[in-house]
Amino acid sequence: MNPEEARSVLWLRSNPRPLGELLDEGYLTLSRLEWAAKKAYDPILRQAAQLILESENHLSPSTSTEKNVNTINAHTLNNSWPIGIPLEKARATLWPYGPNKNQPMGKLMESRLITLKDLGTVAENSWDPETRQAAIALMLLRLEQAVKEPAPPAGFVKTVSNGRTYSKKKQYNLALIEGLIFGTSLGFLLTLLVILFINSLKPHQNSQSLSSIASTPFGLLALAIGLIIVLLIFWLLVFIPNQIANRLDKQIELFRLGEEGEERTVQMIVQALDGNWSLFRNVSLPGRNKGDLDIVLVGPPGVWALEVKNLRGEYRNIGETWEYRHGKSWKTASVNPSRQAKDNAARLGDFLRADNLKTWVNPAVVWANEENTLIVENPSAAVWMFNRLSDELGNIWQAEKLSKEERKKISEKLTKLCEVQKKAG
Repeated sequence: MNPEEARSVLWLRSNPRPLGELLDEGYLTLSRLEWAAKKAYDPILRQAAQLILESENHLSPSTSTEKNVNTINAHTLNNSWPIGIPLEKARATLWPYGPNKNQPMGKLMESRLITLKDLGTVAENSWDPETRQAAIALMLLRLEQAVKEPAPPAGFVKTVSNGRTYSKKKQYNLALIEGLIFGTSLGFLLTLLVILFINSLKPHQNSQSLSSIASTPFGLLALAIGLIIVLLIFWLLVFIPNQIANRLDKQIELFRLGEEGEERTVQMIVQALDGNWSLFRNVSLPGRNKGDLDIVLVGPPGVWALEVKNLRGEYRNIGETWEYRHGKSWKTASVNPSRQAKDNAARLGDFLRADNLKTWVNPAVVWANEENTLIVENPSAAVWMFNRLSDELGNIWQAEKLSKEERKKISEKLTKLCEVQKKAG
């Protein structure tokens, strides 16, 4: 393969265009080419990426730095601007910033809630190439420029959910427990205060009894013990519930971060894939070995069970071991996403085989933290970094391993499960 042949090789299915065009536009950066040379499943793409990396003549400055990822093709075709995203999808893309976050960009533009300056900021600074393309397309529309859309895809990803996510349910349950603890401790505290207040209405009897008790050493000791017991009760009713609440707040925060990670991941998947795929959220499998699956993907290349993690701090995954940095050392993490992903994939495979749907379920972990705080070495289950998620999704789409009829049967079974669970609440 020579350099010109390498430039004609198509990129991943998430953006199936020649490498040469993507290089000239600045879409392919040095880090993206290095990733493809190591991890692309297509051997021809791996070879082409490696050849381009070795050819200094084909790596322009814009390819070797992430700062120029947003460079767009300034050439026109038939007096129209080519865009890399259908206008319908551009309008449906969610706005990533500020008070209008997660609202469709098309509606925000039409209602003038975002300006040309806002679109330009996103086109220049967004980490997501699909969001950048959407911002550029809408800018051209606002400027009343003629645009040339790509060939229409197979529509949008079909998304099904059984209702509230597992993270939301856990947040709700923990908040209820926290409220119950505070309510109980407050009730006991008020009861104790009422008892003390009633007793204080008898000052002469109390002072007489206290003076008689304090007149002996044994009485003084009993009085001191009684005071300590009262203070201990107050401490139990105030300090301990507060400590428990702090722990519950930390758990709620972890589940909130997990929910944010799932939302970002779903948004990226919807932008990267098309109507050939179905996405199922918060799938709770029935049976003795229940499993809550964050995301299930069903498409032409097969079925994937995704375990989404958005953890704070520094982590590393070596083989099947997950550790976190504690000071200068590493400690075993309390969660093992690789094992969770593989167990859930096995459970899902068993669930499908019960209806004679014999297909291999692929496990994968999505590291949804926008910061690269994870080190991965020879993972036992695939680990997809969020900033490479669209490329990973394009990478798995190499061949049609599931027929349309098989995908339909699997999707119908999972859809029915989600609808039943959604009605059950």
